[in-house]
Amino acid sequence: FGSSRSQQIPTVWDISVPSDPAGSLRSASRMGNTCCTPGTEDAEINGMATGVAVAGRQDMSKSPNSRPATSAPAAPKAKAAPAPARAQPAGGGGGALDFHTVITDLDQAEMLAYGTAFTSFGAGAESGSVPMDCQPMRDFVATNSACAYDDLDVEILKRLNDDEMKITLAGFVAILRENAVADSKVLERFISLSSNGETIDSQECRSGLLMFKDELGPDSVGEGRWEQVFDAVMNDAGAVVGMEAWMAYCKKVARIARVVHLTKA
Repeated sequence: FGSSRSQQIPTVWDISVPSDPAGSLRSASRMGNTCCTPGTEDAEINGMATGVAVAGRQDMSKSPNSRPATSAPAAPKAKAAPAPARAQPAGGGGGALDFHTVITDLDQAEMLAYGTAFTSFGAGAESGSVPMDCQPMRDFVATNSACAYDDLDVEILKRLNDDEMKITLAGFVAILRENAVADSKVLERFISLSSNGETIDSQECRSGLLMFKDELGPDSVGEGRWEQVFDAVMNDAGAVVGMEAWMAYCKKVARIARVVHLTKA
């Protein structure tokens, strides 16, 4: 028995490795597994066979046209709803006016502010004219100008539409502009400032306007904005200011103050 087995062992290990490792393994199995533990070469063959089989399975599992799976695109984020627009405070006669408009385009600011008030004067106001005895109109002029109530008829007659004996919006605004301040107060202030009764220094004019504003009633402009008013009013001033220019400056300051007070600009 020992002699027969010893003669078979060299025969097994002398077999050259075929090109098909799997076939070699099947041959060894038919031989009855005569070797209990594979040698180094058998281990290498077995490893090669296993690697080939695994690689073959992996390659077969892949399709030539297959692509890596991609995750579904994320849903777009919903846009936040826009913040509600901030409501602007309504002014007394023209809520759309602001302070910058008043000092840079005073004529237009007056038309907007006083035009809003005019439409509330009753019958005919919306069409652009009211009778000279319209009480709401007369009360408004007396309250928002330097015109005394007893002088209303005189001022209205100056601006009356002769064809219809009515006061139009343009005439109404003109009355308020011309009577923004009493001429007597303006002249008195100029005389107190002028050393020659004809002119005053430009800087002295500015100081005089600062004192003059105190005669206009409640200060709706505010201390922090008066410098802007004076800059706008005196933008054409030279080194010296004459009486006529002084009166124009004072009247414009008064007009600005009245529109700001009415509209809360």
